[in-house]
Amino acid sequence: MKNIFNESIAMVEDGARFKIGFVDRTLKINGKLVINNGEFEGESGLPAELTENVLESIENMYFQYKHSIPSERSESKRFRYFKALPEHELEDEDMLYGESRDVAQIRLELFVLLCAIENKLVWDEQRMGKWFWQSTTDKDLVILRNWVEKN
Repeated sequence: MKNIFNESIAMVEDGARFKIGFVDRTLKINGKLVINNGEFEGESGLPAELTENVLESIENMYFQYKHSIPSERSESKRFRYFKALPEHELEDEDMLYGESRDVAQIRLELFVLLCAIENKLVWDEQRMGKWFWQSTTDKDLVILRNWVEKN
């Protein structure tokens, strides 16, 4: 994989399964480790315009994820880092224009992971708090300090 961000999203769009681990800094796609302990081959592929204001980009991706369209597969996942709306709470506009939950989820989670690995998301205790950061635009969006800082 040369461009981790875009190629991983494309694989999930094509039906691949994925699992991200923030604390151990891993990405598995179809059971194969693509990122292991923060190490990967190729480039992250993070779009520069999204890394200029990382927290704002995360808030935008989180909104898309929260309003994404769930599938049987996305709903069967046992663990999720972020909260999304259940199907019965989605509005008509979400159902018409929203993207699949799996795609929105990998975009958001992989962005957070890669930004942490590449030190584009750095914990600032003054601005972000001691243990977690909570968005002011959506209180459901929380990022834990141990997701960002390497143990």
